[in-house]
Amino acid sequence: MRQAFRVSAPPAFDFLGTIEALRRGPHDPLHWCDGRRWRRLFAVDGCVFLVEVTCRRVLTIRRLAGEAPRDLVKRTVTRVLGLDDPGAALAGRLPPAARRFVRARAGRLLPGHSSLFEALVHAVLGQQLHAAVANRHRAAFIYAFGMRYDYRGVGYWAYPTPERVAGTRASRIRALGISTGKGHAILTIARRLRDGRLTAARLAAMPSEDAIATMSALPGIGRWTSEWVLLRGLRRFDIVPAGDLAVRKAVAWSLGRRRLLTERQVRSASRAWAPYRGLVAYRMLHAHRQAVG
Repeated sequence: MRQAFRVSAPPAFDFLGTIEALRRGPHDPLHWCDGRRWRRLFAVDGCVFLVEVTCRRVLTIRRLAGEAPRDLVKRTVTRVLGLDDPGAALAGRLPPAARRFVRARAGRLLPGHSSLFEALVHAVLGQQLHAAVANRHRAAFIYAFGMRYDYRGVGYWAYPTPERVAGTRASRIRALGISTGKGHAILTIARRLRDGRLTAARLAAMPSEDAIATMSALPGIGRWTSEWVLLRGLRRFDIVPAGDLAVRKAVAWSLGRRRLLTERQVRSASRAWAPYRGLVAYRMLHAHRQAVG
């Protein structure tokens, strides 16, 4: 039985642009979109459900299949599409150098992840690889460990859960083309989440530096990865992944600097954007990619 409800979105919300940002290559198994409707299968908090979202002034969310509380469906979709991002409301509090980039992209919000496991593994698989290679690894991981559900002749895939990965062997992950180090990191993350030694609730209750230290103690996770997980996964909008080369380039370009900024210089420049430093940096990153490639 279909469950439908509506959610408000910013007037300039770029629905299709957001879906494009979420998709990792043309063969991403997570995101189905026909140019008008977006569908995704979620496996969250012990519930599996397929949703369809359309956007005409407001978002209409339909649960096409599966069972899940309405609040869980709304919270998951809202986070993944970035609707908890304050958007254009933050622009007036920023210095002119950053303000124009935020206002120009008021409709492109910061998309999130459906779970801590997805955020961590997504970041691990993107480390030190060309985007196309990283996307192939991400797709292979989903096909190998995710859950498939067929709806009206179309197959949909949910992101793997820690429970579905924790019991596997490292050799099965390596067989996907993923390095030994990354495979070990993924297994460790999956097992600690499954056993409750690492939880989103525990990280959410920690000060940011403590959460970064906790995640950085995991194999394959450093400060750069931890900061992206806090920003996108746990929605700490003041966190800037200042060590990310792409972020350093984008901030330098956005501020009219000819030379690449150091991590320290990015952190110094971002102080003026508090408490939304991460959101401003993300918009600069997106603007830089659109302008420079």
